[in-house]
Amino acid sequence: MTDVRTPLGAVGRVLRRNLFLCVAVVAAAVSCVLVPPDAEYLDYPEYRTLLCLLCLLAVVGALERVHVVAAGSEQVLRVLRSRRSLVTGLVLLTLVASMFLTNDMALVALLPLAYTALCSAGDDEHVPYVFVLQTVAANLGGMITPFGSPQNLFLYQFYDLTALELARTMAVPFVVAVVAIVLLCRLVPDAPVATAGQRTPPVDRVRTVVYGALFVLTAAMVLRLVPLWAGVVVLVVLAVADRRALLRVDVGLLLTFVMFFVFAGNLARVPEVEQWLGSALDTHVLWRSALASQVASNVPTAVLFAHFTDDWRQLLVGVNVGGVGTVVASLASLITLRRVQVLQPTRVRRFLVLFTIVNGALLALLLAVSSAL
Repeated sequence: MTDVRTPLGAVGRVLRRNLFLCVAVVAAAVSCVLVPPDAEYLDYPEYRTLLCLLCLLAVVGALERVHVVAAGSEQVLRVLRSRRSLVTGLVLLTLVASMFLTNDMALVALLPLAYTALCSAGDDEHVPYVFVLQTVAANLGGMITPFGSPQNLFLYQFYDLTALELARTMAVPFVVAVVAIVLLCRLVPDAPVATAGQRTPPVDRVRTVVYGALFVLTAAMVLRLVPLWAGVVVLVVLAVADRRALLRVDVGLLLTFVMFFVFAGNLARVPEVEQWLGSALDTHVLWRSALASQVASNVPTAVLFAHFTDDWRQLLVGVNVGGVGTVVASLASLITLRRVQVLQPTRVRRFLVLFTIVNGALLALLLAVSSAL
């Protein structure tokens, strides 16, 4: 029985950790039955999006490996002297980080820091609530920049937007979200804390300068200030300076994008589906995309709906606002859920209850504000 259970258990773990990739593969496979593979498949992927995302993930991973994020966070947390300021600082730090590192990378970098800081301050019971706020901050903070989230990066490239167009469109929801997040932080009972942070290994200054330059080059490529060949430079330098950063890139996320590109491209070639979705997205794109994100996640919703509507403003707002709500509305939220399962398995239910309440309220608020605009 042990020999049988062990492989099955391993398969189960792989499926749980790559749930969205598995769903994307199945969806793409089904669509391939409707539209058999041909030369047009090569036109499906947004190659610029994939290259930008690959470079961004690799550079951020390299910066994490030289402890830049953790060291910077530690410096910020040294000035925080109370529980409320500690929580507010951790959450806003996650929000700012998501604007430049993408929402999932911000959570990967800062959830462990928050857990260590809260435990060292004797406030481990507040971990579920703080993790909820950090997740909200990551999902909503990243909506103001092209590289703040995978769906933004895709829509930015797909519709050939400018950074200013994207920022203007998301400005009001972003401000409302920030105010709401700060108010939610204020709900934490205040008390003095003995310590507020963790000691990190020393930062490799030479590598930090190199990786910082690569990050700037990647950002310039995302903003279309430099040609795509700059991505080759980024990857070659990383291959020489830190091969592990390349090897640890979330390949599953990249493959998920590829599978959804295939799925969306095939659906766009099925006349009945094209007619139905095209008609459905003639109106109420914001609401339909936000609600679809609750069950299908906002990244695949953005990839699919973009093929059937020219109303990029409502789609952009819808998939970003739709990143809050259910735990599957954003891929980044599953990172937090997994972290809670590992660090505080007895408080998973509490986390999910708090997550549902906070995210549901924010979803209703942001949809109301966005619809009023």
